[in-house]
Amino acid sequence: MARPQSSSRNRTILYLGAAVLAAAITAAVVAQVVKAYQRQVEAANARPELVRTVVAVRDLYMGLPITQEDVTIKELDPEMVPLESAFQSIDEVVGRTPRERILAHEIIRTERLARRDAGIGLNAIVTPGKRAMTVVVDTESGVAGFLQPNNYVDVIVTIRPDDEDIESKWLTETILQGVKVLAVDASLTSNAEAEEQKRKNTRSSRRYKPSVTLEVTLEEAEKLALASSKGDLHMVLRSDVDISPVETKGVVNINDVMGLTKDSKQPEKSVTHIRRITPSKPQPAATVDVISGSERKREEFDEHGNKIK
Repeated sequence: MARPQSSSRNRTILYLGAAVLAAAITAAVVAQVVKAYQRQVEAANARPELVRTVVAVRDLYMGLPITQEDVTIKELDPEMVPLESAFQSIDEVVGRTPRERILAHEIIRTERLARRDAGIGLNAIVTPGKRAMTVVVDTESGVAGFLQPNNYVDVIVTIRPDDEDIESKWLTETILQGVKVLAVDASLTSNAEAEEQKRKNTRSSRRYKPSVTLEVTLEEAEKLALASSKGDLHMVLRSDVDISPVETKGVVNINDVMGLTKDSKQPEKSVTHIRRITPSKPQPAATVDVISGSERKREEFDEHGNKIK
């Protein structure tokens, strides 16, 4: 009878040991999960190591060198800073020229500044390999005065023939597309001072015509020079996010404007024929033969005795 009791006791001890082991394993797993969660919370609450970064204090305009008062140092989260192009020292940017407008509180980046040896003004913002060329346009041709530096335009030329007749060969063609505007008149900026100067120029002269400076290649400059000397230039404003070339049908003439085709009949010209009427020679009333030596000459006279020539 003692043997069954001993076997039952052993099973009980075995079950208790298994339960204790399972509890220990569960406790260890829970402890690891809690520790991992605590590490995540600590990492989230921990302040990342900030990066010293040069930012603009005020709006910076292209062509105007940066001064000490234009920029400052801010400590920013590394995830917010383009580390490969940002500056960490003010001395690195002072004296350099923005190639485009930089807004206040923006990070100063290398690609937005001209080279330090590029100088200041217009030559500092011209892309290497390109040229700056200025053309004079009418107010209407300059998009009614809405053109601003850093805009993009297409350039259209209209060639005026010497003959104003409807059958004359008026030609219009887009010669340049997606060209960057560097300056309007003598201003590289689009601030309030430039707008006020433009209004003064307009009021001071009725013949005032704005000038637009474009960034072009040398080949494009040659086209622009010829077009401006032979015809009228028109600027067509484009969106800054849509400057891809667009295929056109080419030269447009007066027939395209009027909806005429080659087979269409042109309006007939009215031609006036002028016939010259020569007065008839009067009949002579008398004829006289004049003999002088060996020569004989006949003279005719009218009824009044006047010689008829």
